[in-house]
Amino acid sequence: MKKITFFLLGLFGMLGCVSEPTFDVIPYIGFNSARILTKTSSDLLGNTTKRDSLILTINFQDGDGDLGLTQDDYKKLILIQPNLRTFDVDLYVKKKGTYIKSTPSFPLGGNHFQRYKEGDKPGPIEGSIDFSINFDYNNFSGIPYLTGKKDTIRFDIWITDRALHKSNVVQSNDIVLFGN
Repeated sequence: MKKITFFLLGLFGMLGCVSEPTFDVIPYIGFNSARILTKTSSDLLGNTTKRDSLILTINFQDGDGDLGLTQDDYKKLILIQPNLRTFDVDLYVKKKGTYIKSTPSFPLGGNHFQRYKEGDKPGPIEGSIDFSINFDYNNFSGIPYLTGKKDTIRFDIWITDRALHKSNVVQSNDIVLFGN
């Protein structure tokens, strides 16, 4: 019985010595997945709209844990960086086997109004972020090169933390829009 007790005490002692991971203060991301949820909705007049809701998922690591924003963070940072987006993408549309950068008339990226670490004490964090972008079947004007019929696209993705550090850029896999 004494051997088991010493073994358990030793095991718990070793587990207590596990140190926090060390990550760079510049966020590091990896592409995880892209999934499409096709939805149909109706307006008050009975008109139906079909939409592909694309959900991009990335994994992240950040050494000081300053990812995500509160509304107060945003108000302060927008004065420093007027076009601030904490989740940013470049869109590419595949045409005749070649990807062409599409510059929509509106930004596809945006801000995550959620902090990923409680409090202001710096420290490492890791996890994943989901970001949704909607593509309407009936209205894709403003997005060059989309046809509305099984368009193949991909994204370059990066994030920005509250210290305005930009992460590395990752590329999504091929995604087929308007396939249903």
